[in-house]
Amino acid sequence: MINFTQICLVKHFFCLLLLIAGTATTRAQKIDMVVVTGYGSKAVIHFVTRDRITLVLDTDGSITETGTDYGRNTLGYWPGRLNQYMGRTDYYPATENEAIRGKLRYIGLTLISWFGSYEEAASAGKVRSIGGIPVEYYPSFEDEAVKGKIKKIGNTVFSYYTSFDNESLRGKIRSIGNTSFDYYTSFDDKALRGKLKSLGNQPFTYYSSFENVQGRQGLMKSGFQTQYINGINFYVRN
Repeated sequence: MINFTQICLVKHFFCLLLLIAGTATTRAQKIDMVVVTGYGSKAVIHFVTRDRITLVLDTDGSITETGTDYGRNTLGYWPGRLNQYMGRTDYYPATENEAIRGKLRYIGLTLISWFGSYEEAASAGKVRSIGGIPVEYYPSFEDEAVKGKIKKIGNTVFSYYTSFDNESLRGKIRSIGNTSFDYYTSFDDKALRGKLKSLGNQPFTYYSSFENVQGRQGLMKSGFQTQYINGINFYVRN
């Protein structure tokens, strides 16, 4: 016969399995890549779901693309390229709140939720959660250069340069998690102004307006466009 101790051990075992499964599921959902363009003025976030589908988010909380990874070992691969996802895709019906109707509801196994029009103005119509991962935004009372932009995805915090910063920096990404972004300011050479100066500890240099390089002034001279820092892939397009 099974005694009370054995029953408790079995229950404990199954609870442990559920905890491990839940943890694995959460960890499988993550920010995989951030693509930086416009010398930091725009960043798009590639978020991977637990069934390996990529959702591309703008920092304003909209989903601009979905698909599956083209494969980093595939001939012709370049960062950010996606294949079309051919599986389950479901959208919110016309009976939903006006800020939600028609938006993506399910992709694969992942439920997407959105903020309704009745909620804080800076969040209305934007992604609320992906699977079990919440998304937060800077509220309406924040500085004009940052309000409405993504503040957190899960535990990853996003910060931006404000209206009080140098004019070449305003609204640009300042940091993602522990990874900082530094830029050349309006006080620097005109060919460098506003361009990304460093990503984390990795510097970028450019041809200055004083160099005789036949029209290459302002083009990147050194720096790795693809970097893996603190668990996130970064791709700097320009």
